[in-house]
Amino acid sequence: MERIRLGGVDQAVWIRGDDRLNPVLLFVHGGPGFPEMPVAHRNAELERIFTVVQWDQRGAGKSFRFHTPDIRAEQYVRDTLELSRELRRRFGGRKIYLAGYSWGSLVAIRAAAREPDLFAAYIGIGQLVNIPEAERTLYAGALAEARRRGLAKAARALERVGPPPWADSGDKKIAKRWWNRFEEPLPDKMTPWKFTALAFTSPAYTPLDFVKVPFGAKMSFDRLEDEIYAANLFREVPRLQVPVWFFMGRHDTVVGDAVLARYFPALRAPRGKRLVWFEKSGHVPHLEEPAKYRASMQAVLAETSQNRTN
Repeated sequence: MERIRLGGVDQAVWIRGDDRLNPVLLFVHGGPGFPEMPVAHRNAELERIFTVVQWDQRGAGKSFRFHTPDIRAEQYVRDTLELSRELRRRFGGRKIYLAGYSWGSLVAIRAAAREPDLFAAYIGIGQLVNIPEAERTLYAGALAEARRRGLAKAARALERVGPPPWADSGDKKIAKRWWNRFEEPLPDKMTPWKFTALAFTSPAYTPLDFVKVPFGAKMSFDRLEDEIYAANLFREVPRLQVPVWFFMGRHDTVVGDAVLARYFPALRAPRGKRLVWFEKSGHVPHLEEPAKYRASMQAVLAETSQNRTN
């Protein structure tokens, strides 16, 4: 556990693994402002085959400070690239495996597109593509399902708020409540209570660190919300020059599986691409189906092992 200065701001980085000669996996967490570090031990077995790097981004978790500068999407991309270069320097010049989750997938895929020679592969987990389109798709699906089931109350509520964009946050909550309700129950859904219980068993986080999390999450989201909603990977990242994997929960009601299903065939990836569906997961497949996640990461490693340094 250490602090590394990225873009002029000291940020917490946790590096763990059984063998420093193993390939390096950098995990770019979601939120924004919601660190992965306190739940990383759920997939600690990955440390047998990777040197795993968990990083609390500027303004998040252990890196939280009031008045943190440059809370902009572009600066997070620059921080990711700076950290990746530092990791390559420390670990023998080997290319980095870059994984991005949710908000972190937006940051990480931009970094991989900008400097592909840094990376052995890109893994997008719960990949953000275009949030407005995802919300329109989820809203239309929820309204159609309410009508199909003959649920007049749900249909009226959805018709009243109308399709996105919503000017009122209350309308957005109503729509999301209904489309979440229509999803089939998942055996290991990562509810807020389960997430909290898992986080409190973390060997990395102190009570003071946990106190920082909600402050960092609110500050980060308030400053970054407009940029997240403006993102459109169809336009921004039509091509990637690294091997690409997407890990997607079949029941994701945050970023919408249908949008990624359209982006995947449109993405030009001359070094190969894979889409792995997690059939029993929502937006958190790496925590809801951890065994499948670890097996899938091992498959990524196996398929790219010959090209990590060239």
